[in-house]
Parts: sequence; structure tokens; C-alpha cells
Amino acid sequence: MLAGIRSFSKSIFAKIIFSVIAISFVAWGLNASMLNLGTSREVAEIGSQSISPVELDRAFQRSVQNMRSVFGPNFDRQQAIQMGLLNNTVQSLVSQKILRENAKDMGIGISNEKVRGTIFASPGFQNETTGQFDRERFLQALYSSGYSEPEFVEGVRGDMMGQQIVGSLAGAITAPNIMAQQIAAYRNEQRSGSFFALNASEFENIETPDDTKLRQYHEDNAAQFTAPESRNVTLATLSAADLVETMDVTEDEILEAYNHRLPEFQTPEKRVVEQILFAPNEKESAQEAYKALQGGTDFMTVAAEDAGMDPSIVKLGEFTADNILPDLRDVTFALDEGAFSEPVETALGWHIIRVPAITAERIETLDQVRTDVVSGVKRFKAEDAIYDLAAKLDDELGAGTPLEEAANAAGAKTVKLNDVVRGEDLGADIADGREINAKIFELGKGEESLLEETSTGVRYVVRIDDVTPSALRPFEDVRDDVIAAWKEDERSRQMIEKADQLAASINDQSADIATLATSDNAELIKSGLAKRTGEGLASNVSPAVAATLFTLEEGKAKAIQSGDSVLVLKLDEIKAADIAEGDADPVISELKQALNQDILAQYLDYLQNEISVSVNNSAINALYPQTAAN
Repeated sequence: MLAGIRSFSKSIFAKIIFSVIAISFVAWGLNASMLNLGTSREVAEIGSQSISPVELDRAFQRSVQNMRSVFGPNFDRQQAIQMGLLNNTVQSLVSQKILRENAKDMGIGISNEKVRGTIFASPGFQNETTGQFDRERFLQALYSSGYSEPEFVEGVRGDMMGQQIVGSLAGAITAPNIMAQQIAAYRNEQRSGSFFALNASEFENIETPDDTKLRQYHEDNAAQFTAPESRNVTLATLSAADLVETMDVTEDEILEAYNHRLPEFQTPEKRVVEQILFAPNEKESAQEAYKALQGGTDFMTVAAEDAGMDPSIVKLGEFTADNILPDLRDVTFALDEGAFSEPVETALGWHIIRVPAITAERIETLDQVRTDVVSGVKRFKAEDAIYDLAAKLDDELGAGTPLEEAANAAGAKTVKLNDVVRGEDLGADIADGREINAKIFELGKGEESLLEETSTGVRYVVRIDDVTPSALRPFEDVRDDVIAAWKEDERSRQMIEKADQLAASINDQSADIATLATSDNAELIKSGLAKRTGEGLASNVSPAVAATLFTLEEGKAKAIQSGDSVLVLKLDEIKAADIAEGDADPVISELKQALNQDILAQYLDYLQNEISVSVNNSAINALYPQTAAN
């Protein structure tokens, strides 16, 4: 149903332009010079244009509605704001206005006929049977997407103005043919080969060398057997999570918290909505349809016969009072279940609304959510208490009280940690252990940190009691590890040596790889005709095989290691790329797009200095009060 709207988002303008301007605008940021609107009630001013609160709100509603298709119908504005969707909406609107302001300065205009032709040509707005523009389908798509007709028309006009700028910037861009051919030849060349894995069982019995060899291996691979620097520390922590269960909560506090959080426990009334929609000039048709419904004719029958609407367009889905078109809110939520309305006029035309099902508002009682509410009150009180305790701990330490005594006086937990290694967690019982670990390795032996706070609000002080420098572990302590490592290396060396010999027999003596595989009791595997990326490889073949094939001459072989296996690989065939020429070639299209984006990014960088932009955060916070606290 929304294909017509979406078709515009798939245009070159949307694909190329908006991706670049959004990135560019984020890079510019909203610096101090862009936040000077005085007492203006506009959200933003861009040159001679502005963004009104209504325009932002409608755009934000559309963004939220689009996200509901991903996160479900319960995705709300607060979640959208927390995800940065409001900020992105502001940035997108400002970016569009910048480009349109530039088009206006350049004297670019789009006639009504051209705008109409563009809309009429969109497949999403055409009747599937006749292939002609279908106004009802168009209006239905606008309604479902939250656009008014004038708003959408002007949006298309602005986008077409922007497209003219894009065309003027990118029109002369051509991808160098030689470059395109070279890239295509490199990218699209294909190769295939044959390989087998050496029989690993042949190398299982590796004898243990004498201690002289093992000691030498121990020294030669010292890093492998070196213990990292470790530290013994004393850590004192203050965490709200540790205080939660100690908090006392009264019934008055529970009731107050419940009332404060009541919106969380309310599920608003929802209504399934169906509509029959007539064009603005079809009031009489709407009245006749209403009479037919009063006479007992089925709603879907009237929609199909009188309005030519498909059932999929009639059924709008489920709405709350907050997400239905404002002009239809009152009439929709005044209907009884199963009832239909008289014709209602909006900017989109004449609507007859039916509500086939109603889900009543639901409010969870205090008893139902008591555990959650009590937990929340305790957390709040614990977080409030932690400030006083942290201040007390800081005062004690400032007065020279030893860490253990200061922690005890402030009710902090104290723990001794031995053999702490850089970058490791400190254990499941210590929150934000990796953050604290980083602080531990900023200090020297005997040093004590200031009162620190982690990203989740854990306050802590750490003292370095002892430091054990990094050192090679004695051979006697790691002899078994040395033996295991030596055998693994020796096994790998022997396998590679044999694989190299087999590959050399193919390269120098023209040995048959299938015969060699049979002799080694191994299965010969075909790689499949593959590109450098691994595309085309058989499903059981490692990407390392494709990478090696492109290092070999045809008919030549090489030994490679793939995981625990050692392979003998021979290049059987090289299939040169079939280099296409002209705009249809994907490589040329990609090069053009990359060049276009580079030029457009530079142009937008220039525009930011030419067109004044002011964003009014006060107006945005007034429109969405919950953002003010964020």
C-alpha cells in the first residue's frame, strides 16, 4: 500500500543525496553559532526557510511509524528519542532545506505539471489492473504514511529541485574506461583448483626430545612461557546494587511511586480501523455509500463497489488515540464496536470509518506490579544514599584514614585481589571489573587512587599492595607445556615439509595430484570456480583456498595451512573476466556513484558556509518535554 511513498525513497536523490547530506550534517554538528534563534518559536531556520514545530512533529511521527514496522506496534516516542531518532529527524529536515535553499538561490523551479507527472508515473500509485494513476490508492498511501496532500506534493517538488542540483554536479562525471576495465578484470577473474589434506594420523607419534632441546625451545619462545605482570590490590567499592536490599520502604512511598509511574502500567485503548475513502470532490458519493451502509449493505461490498477499494486498502490496522490521523481521532474513538461513521471530511477527502474491534484500556493494579514498584523505590533510595556514603568515604580518606578503616566507616565493601593481570575481569562479584582493572594498571606499587566512579555508578578506591613484574616461568614449572608446544610445532613442520615435497613433485615432475591424494589415503576435492572474494567456492572449502589460487600459475601447486589441516593445492583453470563496457557495467556504476558522492560531499561542505543554519533546541525541548532531561 505504501509502495508509492517508498518509490520516492528509492530514487537516485534519496539513495545518493540523503545518504551524503545526513553524514555531512552530522559531521558539521550543531555548534554554538547554529543555536541563536532568540525568542523564535520555529524549530530551525535555514536561509529564508524555516522548520515549524508542526512540520517537525509530523516528520517525527512518520519516522516513529516506520520504526514500528521493525520493532512492533508498541514502539513509542520515548524509545525513539532515546535511540536518537528525533535528532536524526531534525538533521534530515535541515539537510533537505539546505539543498532546497541552494536550489532556490540558483533560480531552480519545478512546475506543477512536472510534479504531477512524477507522482502519476510512480508505480505505487497506479491501479494494478489498468496501469493508470489511482487517486484513491494515492490518498490512502498518504493517509497511512501521515502526509497531507499539499505536504507531500511540496516534498516531491523540493526533492526534484534538489535532483536538478545533483544532475548538474554529477552530469559530467564519467568513470575512466581503462580504470573500470582493470577493476572488472581483477574483480571478476575466476579460478578453480584441486586439493587434498594430508593424513594427520601419519604425524600423531611425535617423539619427545631431550631436555637440552626443550630448554632451548623454552628460551627461543620465551614470550609463550612468560607470566604477565600481575598485581595484588585492595579494593573498596560502594554500589547502589549492594544497598538495595537494606533500604526500608513505606506504603506511602510505594503508592507515590506507583502513581508517578502509572503511565508505564497503562495500556491505552486500541481500535481496529477500516475506512472507505472518497476524493475531496466526491461528497455525494460518500453520502450515497453511507446510505447503502444504513440500509444494511456490507461494508466491504460498499468499499469495493462504490469506492473501488481493495480490502487490503480498506483495512488500516490497529490504532491508539495517539497514532491515528488527528482529524479522524474524535470520530473513530466515539464509535461503538462494529459501528460506522457518517462521512467525515479531511484534507485527504471523505472518510467513512468503521471500528470492527476494540481492545479496552488496561491498567495494572498496584498489587499486580508491587514487586516492580518496591524494587524501583529501593533502587532510587539506594542511589540517593550512595551519594552521602561516597562523600563520607572521601572525607575519611582525605583525613588520612587507612583505606580499610575508611571503607568500614562508610559501609563500603573491601576485598583483596591477588595476581590481577592487565585487561582481565576481576570476577563475577565485582561490577565493572574491566574498568577498575584499567585504573589498577595506571598506578604504581603503594599508590592509592582517588575516589573513582565507573560508567554504571560504582564508586571505588583501589590501592596497589604489590607488583610482580613480567618474567619467564622457570622451565621446571612449565615443562609439560613446553613439550606440548614443541610437539605441535614439530608436527606442523613435518606436515608442511611433506606437503612442500608433494607440491614440488607436481611443479617439477608433473606428478598427478589425484594419484598423490590416493597414495596418501586422502580425498581429492574440487574448489569450484571462484573469485578472489571466495564467491563460487564449494560450501566445504576454506576461503584460504581461493586466496592461494590467485597466487599460482596455471598447473602449479602449493602447500598451505588451513586451520589444523595442511593442504596440497593445484591451480587447474584460469577464467579471464568478461569485461562489459557501458553504463550497465556494475563496476562503472559503482565508480560513478563513488565519484558523485565525493563531489557532492565537497559541495555540501561548501554550502554550510554559504547558508546560515540555526537550530532552536528550546523549541524542540518544549515540543518534546521528556528530551529536556536527557
